[in-house]
Amino acid sequence: MSAISREEFNAKIETIEARMDARLEGVSARFDAFLSAQAERDNTRLERDQTQAERDKRYDLMWAGVQKIAEESKEAIKQASTVKANYWAATAVHFFGVITIVVAAHFANQAAVLTTLQTTLAAIQLGKDISVQKPASLQIPAPPQ
Repeated sequence: MSAISREEFNAKIETIEARMDARLEGVSARFDAFLSAQAERDNTRLERDQTQAERDKRYDLMWAGVQKIAEESKEAIKQASTVKANYWAATAVHFFGVITIVVAAHFANQAAVLTTLQTTLAAIQLGKDISVQKPASLQIPAPPQ
């Protein structure tokens, strides 16, 4: 191997230092970009958290309103329970009335049908019991003996 002179050694070291400085600048630039992206993300997260906190407050207010409405509804139901009972009682009375009318109409119709049937059968039976005389023109004279 040949010996390296001091100037050559210094030139190589300076070249290496220049390359390392360039690499360090690249890493530093990427690190700065990463830090700025992190800061932007943190700001976005903070804004999102504030937005969610405001939304949660609105939900809490809405929930309180719903609970108030539920309590008022319970009170209204208690007051309306007598009206509701009277309504259902009247409905039941009407329902049973309609059923009674239908049953009565069925039996009345059945009685009418049975009466008609009995009358028809009696007429048929009466027709069988009475013999009808043949008219004279239809009678055939008996042959002489």
